[in-house]
Amino acid sequence: MFRNRNLFEGESDKLRRRYRAFQIGFFVMLGIMGFTVYANFDYWVFKTLIANNYVFTSALDELYSRHILEENRRNGFRRDFDRVVISIVTAELSEINNDRHTYLYAPQEIQHVRQTDRAVARTANIEKINDETVYLFIPNISRITREFVQRHSSYLAQYDNLVLDLRGNYGGWLADFHRIADLFVPSGAVLSHEETRLALFTRTITSSGDAYFDFDNVVILQNRRTASAAEGLIMALSEHVPNVTTVGQTTFGKGTGQVTVPLTGGYAVRATVLRVLGPQGQCIHNVGVEPDIEMDMDADKIEKALEIISSSYNSQHP
Repeated sequence: MFRNRNLFEGESDKLRRRYRAFQIGFFVMLGIMGFTVYANFDYWVFKTLIANNYVFTSALDELYSRHILEENRRNGFRRDFDRVVISIVTAELSEINNDRHTYLYAPQEIQHVRQTDRAVARTANIEKINDETVYLFIPNISRITREFVQRHSSYLAQYDNLVLDLRGNYGGWLADFHRIADLFVPSGAVLSHEETRLALFTRTITSSGDAYFDFDNVVILQNRRTASAAEGLIMALSEHVPNVTTVGQTTFGKGTGQVTVPLTGGYAVRATVLRVLGPQGQCIHNVGVEPDIEMDMDADKIEKALEIISSSYNSQHP
């Protein structure tokens, strides 16, 4: 009898604790909801007034047609209001700061960009120039081009000299730039610095593995369309790899990084959230990376690369 009574009291205590936990969770949730309503009250009032009650609907139609790129995907003034606001704000920021990398993606644009990036990446190419020198063309910095370089690393390593063609390389993913650089630079070498508004996410990126390549000479070809992560790759190799010579024109000068966050309806918002600095903390944004040897676009850079390699060999073996 006493045993049954103790069991009953034990079960009652468990139920009371569970009920108490439920109460606490319920009131915490109410508090969060209340804070959310308070924090967004002005915006919700504005959205309700304009999207639901503004009488000049023809003006709303005009505004929405300007800022929502897919006319056939219109879902109504209220449901599309947030996208219009995002489009307007990002467009204004782009105009004020000349930041064309912050904007609202429409669904078909995302698919187009991804397909284009993949198609461009597949034009990566390797060619033998002579018995000592190999040519490597990287059109962008992406998973596909990173895997291409990694997959052919043993073939590339057979040569003494490398001509790395980054002309027209518009950049891409910073993580892929880091992994490509890992093949060239020693372990622990600083590849870049990433600065954000939140100190928690500001970091210094270092090489995560020992260098696989050991070229006698690396000649990097660049032009005004070489940008972003490709510029980071140039700075990292120039800083840490012996006998690197850059040839061509001053690069584009994009020293920033972006994130793309998916939204409802297949949309996404892209925003500039960090500054990317070189290994020594140098900022190349709107400045670019100057070449060691400046040459016109129409010049034969491959021939010039071979001259540089030959000159370097002669200086090392007088």
